[in-house]
Amino acid sequence: MRYRFACSVDEEEDSSMQCPKCYGEMAKVSDDPVRVDQCSECHGLYFAQLDRQILEEIGSDTEIDSGDESLGAEYNEMVYVDCPKCNKMMDQRLTDNPVHIRFELCTSCHSGFLDAGELRQYMTEEYIEGFRALLPGE
Repeated sequence: MRYRFACSVDEEEDSSMQCPKCYGEMAKVSDDPVRVDQCSECHGLYFAQLDRQILEEIGSDTEIDSGDESLGAEYNEMVYVDCPKCNKMMDQRLTDNPVHIRFELCTSCHSGFLDAGELRQYMTEEYIEGFRALLPGE
């Protein structure tokens, strides 16, 4: 089942959101299968919706994650992050078993934020099952 939430980014409008981590300007980089915006400063990725079904649809298409993973690692230390769309505090999704994974997910609108390099990393064979387990959906 595919969800669309009222507070997801309007597909028609240009993004004027600020990055929840560095407050840089966000710009749309994809809208298939869901709208994704990337920060012009830290290169983090904001997904208008992030769940297991979206993950399946993304598959191995990680080229939108063009940021430097060392810069992403610096911003990964930020733990209090507000959703750029609905302004609610995003939930830290975290596991260290079997590998370290940490990202932000809004429990209000089901959007997600991944720091630069995290999408490429989490979609690898070593990480994918742990990442999937932290996402909502079936």
